[in-house]
Parts: sequence; C-alpha cells; structure tokens
Amino acid sequence: MIVSKFGIAAIVAASVALAGPAFAVPISTTFNFVPFGALTANTGDVTTATTITAGAPDRVTTIITDNTGLLSNQIVTLTDPTPVTLGAAFTKTFTTNLGTFTENLVVTAVQLGATSRGITAAGTITETTLISGTLLDPSPVFYSVAYTQNSGPSGQINASFNNSTSAPPPPGVPEPASLAMLGVGLFGLGMARRRRS
Repeated sequence: MIVSKFGIAAIVAASVALAGPAFAVPISTTFNFVPFGALTANTGDVTTATTITAGAPDRVTTIITDNTGLLSNQIVTLTDPTPVTLGAAFTKTFTTNLGTFTENLVVTAVQLGATSRGITAAGTITETTLISGTLLDPSPVFYSVAYTQNSGPSGQINASFNNSTSAPPPPGVPEPASLAMLGVGLFGLGMARRRRS
C-alpha cells in the first residue's frame, strides 16, 4: 500500500483534531410553565400595561424535550415584574443538577385583544453556572406568553407560558385582514369600472 506525504499529513491533522478538547453540547429544551399566585398589570389592564407580575413561584409543568436536566415541578424565576412592551428586555433562570441556565430575552412582538395581551420574545439561553457534566453552548431561545384578563380591567389575569430553542413558525396574515384587503380591492375595481361606463 502506497501512502503519499499529503495523505500522511492529512491523517496526522485529523488525529490531532479528534484528540482536542471535547466540544460543548448544544442546548435543546422545550417546556411549558405556569405561574402560581396573583398576576397583576401595573395599570390594572393587560392591554395598557407596560409590566405584569410574573407570579411566584413559576413552575415547570410539561417538558417535551430537554438536555439541561430540567424536570417537571422545578421553579423558573422570571424577571418580576415582567416587561410586556415591544423591545423590552427581561431574564428568566432555572437551576437543574447540570447547572444554572439564564435566558436573556427581548420582546419581539405584541398582540392585543379586547381583554388580552400576547407577547413573543427571542434571545439566548446560556449555562451561567456549571454544576456537572459538559458546559452547554449558548443557543437561540424563544418565549411566548398569553395573558387573559377575565371581566376586563382590574379583573383576574391568567397566563400561559411556552419556552423553546426551536423557532416558532412565522406569523401568517390573519384571515379577517386578508378578507378585508380583498374586499377593498374589489370595491376599488368596481368603482373604476363604474367611472368608465
């Protein structure tokens, strides 16, 4: 068997690369959590609020996939009060047997209803304290919450939270809006045709 000098160099380079330090494991986590305790909007109305209390404590309820060691019923600490306006920054942390994980998030979208508010946020999840295992790489993270205020302003506020390192699907155009745009277009065509006749 004949091996060229270049072949030997490639084999040596590959063996040195493989013998280097282990790569950190990417973070992959998807979970839901619920707040315990009363949620309050700083204006009394979720639709005009700039902050809403996180509820204390916030506990993980459902885990779909996870490599951070997070388990159901563990506590998540959310910035309290949590900012809910576009561009606002906040943090969320949780601790497992592998380490402490911190999410630095910025609100990227806000949806308002008659008595509700939904926000989506994006940022980075980082293992800020390593307890055991291999340090996990910082990863993009996505967060969403829907607040519903029963009986309108000053009523009880309920919330549903979701958290994932998988990007949410891009928002589609709501059906009523596309129908309204179609109606305006048809109306304009009708008016133009009427002027010609």
